Amino acid sequence: MRLAIIVTIAISIFLMVGISIAQKDSQQTSDKPKEMPKEIIGKDGVKMVLIPAGEFQMGTDLAEIPKLAQNASLLERETPRHTVYVDAFYIDACEVTNAQYRKFVQVTGHKEPEGLKLTLKSNNTIAAISGFKPWTDPDYNKDNQPVVCVSWDDAKAYAEWAGERLPTEAEWEKAGRGGSAGKRYVWGDEWPPPKNSGNFSDWKIIDGYDDGYVYTAPVGSYKPNGYGLYDMASNVWEWCADWYDDKYYANSLKSNPKGPDSGQDRVLRGGSWYLLFNTDNLRVAYRFSGDPPFTSNIVGFRCVVSATP
Repeated sequence: MRLAIIVTIAISIFLMVGISIAQKDSQQTSDKPKEMPKEIIGKDGVKMVLIPAGEFQMGTDLAEIPKLAQNASLLERETPRHTVYVDAFYIDACEVTNAQYRKFVQVTGHKEPEGLKLTLKSNNTIAAISGFKPWTDPDYNKDNQPVVCVSWDDAKAYAEWAGERLPTEAEWEKAGRGGSAGKRYVWGDEWPPPKNSGNFSDWKIIDGYDDGYVYTAPVGSYKPNGYGLYDMASNVWEWCADWYDDKYYANSLKSNPKGPDSGQDRVLRGGSWYLLFNTDNLRVAYRFSGDPPFTSNIVGFRCVVSATP
């Protein structure tokens, strides 16, 4: 009888200790931050890459501008260089393609792309032809080429349909830098650009560099940046969510800035296949803008989604 009581007590103690250890292990497991996947597939079927949370240096130091620019006054809008913290997010590895945008149009009845066709005339002046429909032009209508001639509202509508959004300007620049602090271009500081850097040498304006395409290239044709993102310095300009302001950096929030509360133009980032004779816009800090209704054969977009553990 005494032995049975002793055994019963021993079993009870063992069970209590086991339950306590299990509860402690469970608590430690729940306290440990859940690791986010490096890649996901967005609702539109597109691969998205994780950009980790953290700080980075956004913009350009005023002292650097005189030795950088063909037109120094344009680059003052990149100043002052400032520290920005951005929460983790996922961004499309490539620009939105014709195939992806066609699906959106077919499902929603949204209008097809149409806009200005910028081209170079024989006398080296720029011609703008209105009413251009890129899906009827074999130079632009391949499934794997980036969609062009989409307005800011078109891009926003697609992003919302896909359960995503347009990147803030800060998110775009953090992603574009590829984790490399202080680099001038997405590929580094080399000039001329090393082979396979991107699609931006329209009509051979960069000596010693040939990108292999006269107009837009299939997305992902060139070397990715440090985060595994393609075409962050080429192919098409990309719409961002923010209103544009030349002086915004002087008053920017330090954490997750979203741009001014209002404005006339929206931010465009990343350059395009058509440099307009200005190689400054290949720099990752370069800021550009466009009227939201603007549509052209040099403008497209990519999407992001906030990352949640």
